[in-house]
Amino acid sequence: MDWLWVLIVAMRGVSPDAQDRWASRLTDLDEVRAEAFATADSGLLREVYVRGSSGLKVDAAMIAAYHRRGARVLDADMRVLSCRVLRASSSRARLDVVDRLAQARVQWDDGSTTALPRDQPSRRVVTLVRTSDGWRIAG
Repeated sequence: MDWLWVLIVAMRGVSPDAQDRWASRLTDLDEVRAEAFATADSGLLREVYVRGSSGLKVDAAMIAAYHRRGARVLDADMRVLSCRVLRASSSRARLDVVDRLAQARVQWDDGSTTALPRDQPSRRVVTLVRTSDGWRIAG
């Protein structure tokens, strides 16, 4: 039975801490968000945001604006530089996040691309809520 304790101690050593788990959740949500921009499919944002959130409205409007101009945004991934848990429960988390947009670019209908300006790191408080479909960004 000693091997079981060795295994438990070893797993604690490699298990991600709370900050890393929340940063990973944010990254997973952002991958879907980036896909929505790359495919000009704002419907995918329902897998990222809670219904009616300001982030959902802003991103959907931006996707539509690019689409009207014959474009879509590629590589719109956010890089989480730091993530600190302000408060967390089994259904809600408030996180202090510093992130930065990757080197995104616009792809036009003719196949040409235009690099978007390089973003600077931004600090913001992000609220995640657990829904019946999983974690979503509420604000």
